[in-house]
Order: sequence, then structure tokens, then C-alpha cells
Amino acid sequence: MNKHIGIVGGGTVSDTFLPEIQKADYIIGVDHGAAWLIVHGITPNIAIGDFDSVSSKELEEIKKRVKIVKKYSSEKDFTDMELAVDHAISLHPNEVIIYGAIGSRLDHTMGNIHLLEMLNEKGVIRDENNEVRVVSGQFVLKKEPRYPYVSVLPVSDSIEISLTGFLYDASNALIRRGQTLGISNEIREDQATINVHRGRALVVRSRD
Repeated sequence: MNKHIGIVGGGTVSDTFLPEIQKADYIIGVDHGAAWLIVHGITPNIAIGDFDSVSSKELEEIKKRVKIVKKYSSEKDFTDMELAVDHAISLHPNEVIIYGAIGSRLDHTMGNIHLLEMLNEKGVIRDENNEVRVVSGQFVLKKEPRYPYVSVLPVSDSIEISLTGFLYDASNALIRRGQTLGISNEIREDQATINVHRGRALVVRSRD
């Protein structure tokens, strides 16, 4: 079983994440993300996508370096990232960290965030300015200087949450989808706790 899976998409990926990506038990390169990995000295275990974002030379290099390449038609019902997430789920991971999921295309970025719901709280999207996950039940956050701000938003129609250890604590607060009540909080000490009593929440840690 692959405990920690890293997925690298074609969005913005900082070189600072290279050591973290290298530690993954299994690495999936998604479309141009596979080319990015190879250029930076990492050979993914598998490359997935229609590869419409790579040059013919880059695709040739991907096929040469990567043992398993799953090439799909560009006319398909799923994004490349969803295909990669499906593959990751089939490996029964403990954690899936997705890099390169946030880029200039807002539709792709939003679609990638929605894919976190498929991962049942095992998935995290991470870039230089944001860390995004979907949670339910109790979740503990350690203070992280890289991401000082914490926002909690409903994924379900509404959430009922309690927050402890934050600058703005809350007890059984109701937030309906479309409201911004949970935006831009901060952890007060070393750690804080989010209790989602009802519904599922999107937790975004970020910095300016």
C-alpha cells in the first residue's frame, strides 16, 4: 500500500516543494506536471493525461523516462486531474498531496478543489500561498508560519462548527453556503481545533 501519494499537475509549482515531493511513496505526474517533474530531476511512477499542454519533445521525454504513461483523448468527460485522483484512490492511500492544482485558469482551480471531496479528508492541495482540505468531525491545526490565516467555509449546504485556540473562537456557529463568516481567522497559540458538528467544511490555510 502506498501511504503518501504526491500528485503534480500543470499549475504553478514552486521549487521549494521538491524535497517534499521526493519524499512521497508514489508520484503521479499529470500532463505538463510530468514534464515539470522530469526537468527537476524526479521521475514519476506514472504519467496521466491527454498531454495537450506539452510539446512533442516533452511528450517523447515523458514516454522515455516514465514506466507507465496513460495517454487519454483530449475529448473526454474527466479532467486530467480527476483521472489522477481516481488512480490515487485506487491505491488506498493514507494521504494525497496535490501540487500544481492552482493556476491561472479559475475553472480548473475550482474543479481541483472540488476533487478534494472525492478523497474523503485524505487529500490536500498545497502551493506557496495556500493549503486546502475538506474536513468533518474534529480536526487539529498546528500553527504554521507559512500559512498564518485560516478560513472555514461550507462544502455542504451549511456547517455547524466550534473553533478553539483561534483569535476568533466560536461555539456551534452556523455558516450557510454562500456566507463568508468563516473567512480569515488566525491560530492564537501553538495549535487550534476545528469541530465540524454537522456538514463538511473547506479549510483554507493561506498567506498574503
